[in-house]
Amino acid sequence: MSRTPWKPVGLVLLSSASLQMGLAVAASVFAAAGPVSAVWVRSLVGAVLLWAYIRPDISAYTRDRLGPIAVYGASLACLTLCAYVAIAHAPLGYVSAILMLGPLAIAAWGNRTPVDLALVGVAAIGALLLCLANGTDGPVSLTGLGFALAGAVALAAYIVAGKRVNAAGSGLSGLALALVITAALQTPFGLLLAEPGLWDVHVLLTLALAGVLATLVPFSLEAVALRTLPMATFGLVLAFEPAVAALTGIVIRDDVLVAQQWLGIGLIVVAAAGSLGPRDWMRRMGSDNARLMTDATVAALGRVPLFAGLSAPELATLAGAAQTREFAAGDVLTHEGDDGDEFFVLSTGTVDISAHGQHLRTLGEGDFLGEIALLFGGTRTATATAASPGTLYSLPKPAFLALLEEHPDIEDKILGTVSERMRYR
Repeated sequence: MSRTPWKPVGLVLLSSASLQMGLAVAASVFAAAGPVSAVWVRSLVGAVLLWAYIRPDISAYTRDRLGPIAVYGASLACLTLCAYVAIAHAPLGYVSAILMLGPLAIAAWGNRTPVDLALVGVAAIGALLLCLANGTDGPVSLTGLGFALAGAVALAAYIVAGKRVNAAGSGLSGLALALVITAALQTPFGLLLAEPGLWDVHVLLTLALAGVLATLVPFSLEAVALRTLPMATFGLVLAFEPAVAALTGIVIRDDVLVAQQWLGIGLIVVAAAGSLGPRDWMRRMGSDNARLMTDATVAALGRVPLFAGLSAPELATLAGAAQTREFAAGDVLTHEGDDGDEFFVLSTGTVDISAHGQHLRTLGEGDFLGEIALLFGGTRTATATAASPGTLYSLPKPAFLALLEEHPDIEDKILGTVSERMRYR
């Protein structure tokens, strides 16, 4: 949307803090349970909680969707396992910063602009500083560094797998099953490498709390925030996660970081903010891009979170498939329960949104509805009725899908944006 309310930004920050607190709380019982067994119990708790929260449609698990979901779950199992082992040997902020290299690499590979490559260079310098820095107790454990780097690779694989899960139309149902697969894959390692204290009631309750803090709380907060928060702003806030992790580690784990480590974390945060955050400024670099962004349809599509990763030329290509429509007060744009096969961006006028007979909100200039219908289809969850006359841009699903077939690079970026909504847990 055109506005960036601070409430959802605060929710994402709370989500990030809760995730890091969950990791720190779990780390507090590593000595008694062992890091591998700790992540296994946390994964079990997380899988149960999110399955109950999402309540997936079992019929969505068709044969062609199970393969991508299995890869999704396996990459998540590797990611969480590597992250927990790394945290057992290195400060929380250090590990979080190294893990951030995974999304940065994926973003740079998807865009491959000079700016993105420069941001990767900044992140690489930050990572090098972290690798060479000596902590207050001497050099950081090579075990911690190695598992953190392996976790970054697993996080990159998780994002790529997430694109394929979303492309198959599995959505949140795919995430729910992936978490079950994660817990199942970690079970033999969790049992074989368990320390004697794992079965202590206090330890199990602590790990259950870690599962709630690192899974259900962040997911719930982000689900609320993403109803109104642009994806680019969401990415910008998440870029500060290594800093949040460092502060959480200091408060909960008594982590101590030296100046060189803080500098390395800071450089990675800056690179992540530039790569994952708002990119409007990049779309206006150069006279050709600036000219494209003066088009009203291109500018309107550029404000839609689903298209946050697209460049000005790619937005112009997308705008070529859009149709301009006028509507009168009282016109019904979507009916609750009907099939969803069209996406709208409002240029002028206002539209009332209602569900089950209850008014939910009023949309205005720059607002949009029906973005998920473009990728996943399904039925409309609300009725949209024009409150005043105006104009909108319409993007029919057949035209959109035909465009993606002709421009697979655009499809890859859009699916990447969607997969970022379901980042690692």
